[in-house]
Amino acid sequence: MVSRLLPCLLLALAAVLAAGCASLPGSTPGNPAVPTTGAPLVDADPATVLAAIVGDVNTTLAEMDANVATAAAEMGRAGLSGPDANASLERVAAFSPHVADAISIDPTGRVVAAMPVEYSRIIGTSLANQTHVQEVLKDRRPLVSPVFTATEGFDAAVLQHPVSGADGSFMGIVSVVFDPSMLLADRIDRSVSGTTLTAWAMQTDGRVLFDPDLDEIGKNVLTDPSYASHTELLALARRMATEPSGSGTYSFNATGGGPVVTKQATWGTAGIHETGWRVVVVREG
Repeated sequence: MVSRLLPCLLLALAAVLAAGCASLPGSTPGNPAVPTTGAPLVDADPATVLAAIVGDVNTTLAEMDANVATAAAEMGRAGLSGPDANASLERVAAFSPHVADAISIDPTGRVVAAMPVEYSRIIGTSLANQTHVQEVLKDRRPLVSPVFTATEGFDAAVLQHPVSGADGSFMGIVSVVFDPSMLLADRIDRSVSGTTLTAWAMQTDGRVLFDPDLDEIGKNVLTDPSYASHTELLALARRMATEPSGSGTYSFNATGGGPVVTKQATWGTAGIHETGWRVVVVREG
């Protein structure tokens, strides 16, 4: 699904870099209107922008979660494979451009159905060695995984729900593969475009999920050697790893390149099923 997912990701990320170049109609108090081309940037309140981003991300995740839960219920009645199962998976996979594909997994960890149809090549593949699959097979609870290199061949996360039969027996798992970077790029752009603020996001293990400087995505703030000399950022990232919300300052290169500047950071947490992404809103200078 690289051919389907990557172009959308690049467009979404490019939109962040082009912040302020267009207006967004139909704004709400949570998503203030973006100035039209040529308008001065707004010195927005970081806490307000952070709340808008976190709320938007959580709403999207909740909608995706509800779709996966519905598919799990349908498969509990119709089975993990076959025309009805494929219809359920296809609907979930079509939820948004940041969703790549949807699969069903049997109790041994083997893929038994996959949609869209181009992913049928992974049917029969065992995913029993993947930690997040093992967890759902054992605990039989919904789960959102950290980012990993998926069997499909790209970095992604998965949202999984257990499937139970009418008699309550465990039948397997419904799993949706999605790109957190794309999801965050779109939701962050809605709130920071047209303002003087920027935003980035990381997992609690330090992996950067989104950054307007695209080269930073996928790096680990806590372990990557390129961050070793940025002691203020390291100290703040260690706090972010354990504190769901907070604020602080650090020095780093200006967004888009340039000299080192002071950055004022305000962060919060978005996520579901005990998985939290730290969303960081930044004012530079």
